[in-house]
Amino acid sequence: MLMTMRKLDAVRLQLLAVEALRRLRKFMSGKEVLELLGREGLRITQVDLSRYVTGAVLPSPKRALEILKLLARVNALGLVLQRALVVDERGVVNIARIAHDTAVLSLAAARAYVELEGVEVDKVLTAAVNGVPLGTLVAHVLGAGLCVARQELDASAGSYIEVRYFAPDPPRYAHLYLPSFALGEGDRVLIVDDLLRSGRTLKALAELASLKRAEVVAVFSLLALG
Repeated sequence: MLMTMRKLDAVRLQLLAVEALRRLRKFMSGKEVLELLGREGLRITQVDLSRYVTGAVLPSPKRALEILKLLARVNALGLVLQRALVVDERGVVNIARIAHDTAVLSLAAARAYVELEGVEVDKVLTAAVNGVPLGTLVAHVLGAGLCVARQELDASAGSYIEVRYFAPDPPRYAHLYLPSFALGEGDRVLIVDDLLRSGRTLKALAELASLKRAEVVAVFSLLALG
């Protein structure tokens, strides 16, 4: 991967690793981060970590990829979510809070970059509202287009494709609308959402892609329940 990487892509990789480390520091001490990296055999000094986090020094592209892959192996995103998630007295999980936390989203985008290494993605497809921030960052790091399906029509798009699905709470039929121009035949699509619970939204998004004869190559989410 690194041998054929363009200079611009290499710099983006370096910045992605630095941003992941910097965002991780919001939830962990420097000592915890170093222990996490060292657990998998990647030795970084406290001085180097400080220089990376402050942006004074960028890791080499090779080291940057090592950092990102290691953070994926130790499930750093999962550790962060454990600390960031809060369940209130009613048993409600603060999904909206983490879905709009830029530190969590940056770590998730870095994870998506690693998980989808070698997978060609033309478009990232998500559903409004909570899926948009994550979908935007993932599309950015993958260099893909962004497509947002909504439950309401927006007259500015002109024409739409539409799917209907049953939503149980409250019981009703819901609709997802996607501008006709958003997906093209043969597009390789990554479906992104903040939360996978019943699978209904995921199935509806996949149906939208199918209507345009696009191919769903992967699914990525922050959380999966049930």
